[in-house]
Order: sequence, then structure tokens, then C-alpha cells
Amino acid sequence: MTLLPEQEAAIQEIIKSTTDLNEIVRLVFNNSSLDGRSKEGRLVRSYLISSKLKFKTTKREKANPLDFSPEQRKFILANANAGLSSLAIARLIFPLQDVGALSIEQRSVLDVIREENPDFTPSSDVDTPLGNYIAPKSPGRIVKKINDATGSALEDEKLNRQHKICIDRLGINLNNSRFLTIVNNYTSKEDRVLFEEEFVRLTWDKPDLTSDELNLYMNVCKEIISLEIVSKHLNKLNDAFDLASDNDEITVRLAEIIKAKSSEYHQCESRIENLTKKLQGDRSERMKSRHKENSSILSLVQFFQDEEERVNMVRIAEMQRQLVKDEAEKIEGMADWKARVLGISIEDVL
Repeated sequence: MTLLPEQEAAIQEIIKSTTDLNEIVRLVFNNSSLDGRSKEGRLVRSYLISSKLKFKTTKREKANPLDFSPEQRKFILANANAGLSSLAIARLIFPLQDVGALSIEQRSVLDVIREENPDFTPSSDVDTPLGNYIAPKSPGRIVKKINDATGSALEDEKLNRQHKICIDRLGINLNNSRFLTIVNNYTSKEDRVLFEEEFVRLTWDKPDLTSDELNLYMNVCKEIISLEIVSKHLNKLNDAFDLASDNDEITVRLAEIIKAKSSEYHQCESRIENLTKKLQGDRSERMKSRHKENSSILSLVQFFQDEEERVNMVRIAEMQRQLVKDEAEKIEGMADWKARVLGISIEDVL
């Protein structure tokens, strides 16, 4: 289908009075149901472009995301943590506007949530807190988390069999129900990331951990978070103590609080140390026991190998003995050999 010469001439006349593509199409074809998306509309558009004639369409330019103030961003994250969807939060922020699904307001709120939680997906954007943790499933993502947490340089294409076993087990552990519960309880992104990285760092190369040991490692990670929180409090208290040095009453009170916080800090350190020692001791004993079992099995295998070798040597000796015997009998049956041994030649006999 192509435009007729009279239709092209009509376009030249109509565009002098209107540049709206939909209107031009309707007038040229005398059909009010047509628009720029129809087959006729695409013909008119092509002609206008080839003729370098300017026209307007109803296509909207993509709107830029909205900029939120620090207070609004804080409000968005707080309500996301409380379980509100991005659409509900957008309607709270813009109460005088008709905010609908996929509106610029809703999508801008969703962008803020995703900045805090990169794993957040629109499919989970219904009565789902921001803290919902999505464990990695692909080996590539798990390897990246290991590298980030430990400073290793593992590569997907160069993993040995032991590394693959460790990665598979870590993926299972990151989906552990208690691990997910603990992670989702942290409303701070920094705390969640630190908990995850410490857990990965401590457990990724230990695929043989028992359920109880996994729980203890989670407790260690929780204590590490608590230690960092108490450390932040101590820093703030020390700064406040320096500023209030001229006020004796406040400095005395701050000194008491700092002392209590310092005690709490040392208690966290002690709990981490005790848990770590218990884990190392229990696992060491289990590994020793396993090593003994493996040694016993190895010794048994070695015994059977030695026994098999001894039987083979006996069988070879018997075969050699039989071979010598056969040769002796063969020689004994040779008359000329006997005659020569006795000193009688063929000539003497004849």
C-alpha cells in the first residue's frame, strides 16, 4: 500500500494548518477512527519524514525520576520497613495528586527503595518490608559475595571440585530459615551487609558444618553487629564528653554511661571469643575423629593391598617353579642330552 499523488498533495495542504499526525491521517483518508499507529498513519509518517516536514505526535517523553528531600527519603524507607508498598507510600507523599500504579511518583519511590535494597523486585512490592533478604541462587553471585567478604579472587571458570562443594553448601546456608529471620530483623542496610559478609567469611570454606555449628556462627555474627553498634555509641559518648568538659554534672553522668557501655563492649568481645573457641574446638575434635576413621579405613585398604600383592608374588613364584619343572622334565626326556652327560657320543654307540 502506497500513498496516491492526490493524497500526498493533500498532506502538503493540510500540514499548513495543523501539524498533528493523527489529524492529518484522519483528514487525508477521511476516516475519524484512524491515528498515527494505523497502517495509513505509518504511511503518512514515512511521507512526512522523507519530505522533511515537521509534525507532532501524542508520544510522551519519558519523565525523569522525582528528587526527594532527605526527610522524604527517610520517610519512604521507614514506611517500606513497616510493610507499605511503594504505591501506598507515594500516595502518602503526594496526597493531593491522583497517584496510580506505574506513575512517575510510584516509580520514583520504588527507585529509592531499590537504592537501599538492590534485590527488591516489584513482584514483592505488596505488604513486604524492605528488609526481606533474597539469597543468591546462581554460583556467580555466590562467588562474588565470597570475594567481597574475604578478598579472594575466585573465578567461575576456574573453580576446583572442593570450591564447588563449598559454594553449593554456602548457597544452602544463605537460605537457612534462621539466617533469613536474623537478616530481615536488621532495618539498617549497613548492619545487614555486615552480618551477611561476616557469615560468608566465617563459613564459606566449611561445607561440613552441623546445624548447631551454623547456629553458633550466626550468634557470632550477631555479636559482631552488637559490638559495632556499641562502638558507635561509645564514639558519640566520648565526643559528647569532650564537649561537656565544663559541666561537671553532665561529665559525671556521661562517665557513668561510658563505663557501662565499655563493659557492654568487653562482654561482646568475650562472647565472640568464647563462641569462636567452642566452634574451633568442636570442629577440630570432629575433624580429628574423622581423620582417625579415615586412617583406619586407609590402613585397612593398605592391608588388603599388601595382602593382594603377597598373593600375587606367591602366584608368580609358583608359576616360575612350574616353568622350571616343565623344562627339567623336557630335558630329562632328551636321549642325546643324557648320552653327552655320560660321555658317550653317537659315534661310540654306532
